Amino acid sequence: MSVIVNEGILAGDSSVIYTLGVRMVVVVLIGMLGGLLSIFAAGTVSYRMGADLRSSLFRKIMGLPFRQVDKLQTGSLITRMTADVQQVQSVVQASMRLLFRSPILFVGAVSMMLMIHLRLSSILLVILPLLIFIVAFILKRAFPQFLAIQQRVDRQNTIVQEYVSGIRVVKSHVNEAGEYDRFKQNNDDLVARSLRVTRWVVLLGPAMSLLLNIGIAVIVYYGAILLGEGEVNVGDIMACVNYMAQILLSLMMGSRIIMSMTEASASMRRIDEVLLSDGESVAASDSSLRPADEAICFDHLAFSYEEDPKGAREVLSDLSFSINKGETLAIVGGTGSGKSTVASLLARFYYPSAGHLYLNGKDIASYDEESLRRCVGMVMQETLLFHGTLRDNLSWGNLSANDEDMLRACEKAQIRDFVEAQPEGLGYEVSQKGLNLSGGQRQRFSIARTLLGQHEILVLDDCLSAIDLQTEAKIRRALNDIKATKVIISQRMSSIRHADKILVLEQGKLLGCGTHEELYVSCSLYKEMCDRQRSE
Repeated sequence: MSVIVNEGILAGDSSVIYTLGVRMVVVVLIGMLGGLLSIFAAGTVSYRMGADLRSSLFRKIMGLPFRQVDKLQTGSLITRMTADVQQVQSVVQASMRLLFRSPILFVGAVSMMLMIHLRLSSILLVILPLLIFIVAFILKRAFPQFLAIQQRVDRQNTIVQEYVSGIRVVKSHVNEAGEYDRFKQNNDDLVARSLRVTRWVVLLGPAMSLLLNIGIAVIVYYGAILLGEGEVNVGDIMACVNYMAQILLSLMMGSRIIMSMTEASASMRRIDEVLLSDGESVAASDSSLRPADEAICFDHLAFSYEEDPKGAREVLSDLSFSINKGETLAIVGGTGSGKSTVASLLARFYYPSAGHLYLNGKDIASYDEESLRRCVGMVMQETLLFHGTLRDNLSWGNLSANDEDMLRACEKAQIRDFVEAQPEGLGYEVSQKGLNLSGGQRQRFSIARTLLGQHEILVLDDCLSAIDLQTEAKIRRALNDIKATKVIISQRMSSIRHADKILVLEQGKLLGCGTHEELYVSCSLYKEMCDRQRSE
């Protein structure tokens, strides 16, 4: 442009204008082609990176111990897999183009300006330090707010998840207004913090534009003085003004990328917290310390849900008992006595805080995941069926099971009649969470699913609560024919009185251990529970 003005327009040589004009058009076309290719490359890389990151997060979450999942919370994990990954992905896509383009444009513009005229370029020595100070000052104020915003988004997701999953409870108690107030309070806080960081971010562009436009005005004013002195010509001044505009453009691009990277760094820190999470590691004891005919042995076991058992309330305290293979163990106790915690420990959802747990004479920590799942089958208190057919849900118990195997398991769980009554049979479509089935049907399908696994140890955690007494008796008789060690957790005395051994828990402590007849005489709590149910 300097040559066109000085040698073309002012000198009246149109050939210079046409020649350089054609070259400029060619450069613009090359730049346009490069821009299109860079957009395609950035999009491909960023989307594939996002997919890989989500896959890594999902695999990591699947392998996290329950204690770590409890700490991170479900709503936060969902945010990290969606919003945080999307934020990082967007920054990668933008930075692949602008992060390299803006510094090259900045350095090139500054270098060319210095080459054209050194005295005019001295204005940059004043403008650039001020620009750098403004960017650093604003970013320093904005970064802590990004972390706070992400925490509010986590909380928002948790509130929504809790409401959707518990919508029946909310509506049954007519507490929609209370849930809305809880949501609105967090939402208003999220908006306030977002506006707080936005107030700093929006200052960046105008402040930079103001400084650089002041710089352009100074260049024009100072250039006019130098022009009068004959040190520069009009083309050099125009070129310097053009380069100042290029510097402004590069700094605007760079500041936008830096701001996005600052926000994404908060997201990446939260993603790293999941990816770098360590699983619980517990040293296994010598398996020869326990007799091989013992199916289950709790050896002075203690457990706390908090990470620091010294400062936390123990859910189980100094629990010791054992049961031989093929026997039936029943566990009873009041609410919060630790019954379900025993079941979770048997399934190794958690590790003991102290003491040891042995299965078939081996410390449970010595089992690999696959061997443990083959050994222990569990029907949980909260039954869950997935969207799909009955066949899909039952196959979770044994992927190699055929339809006949599934029907036999359903017969033992007293649910075969329902399956055969459906025109689709095992192809009957189950809605999300099995909401098109009754509570008792869901429990019986969960039992059938576990029975398909043919486990050595069966843990039934209060999974017959929604089943009538007559059907329960039939299921109990069917379970007696299964050659497996059974652990039954129930509040119904009719479900446990025939067990080989019954544990009575109270606030995590063992109050009694023995048969029904022994405990009725020796344990006052057990006798009280039996008498109360008999009178009811």
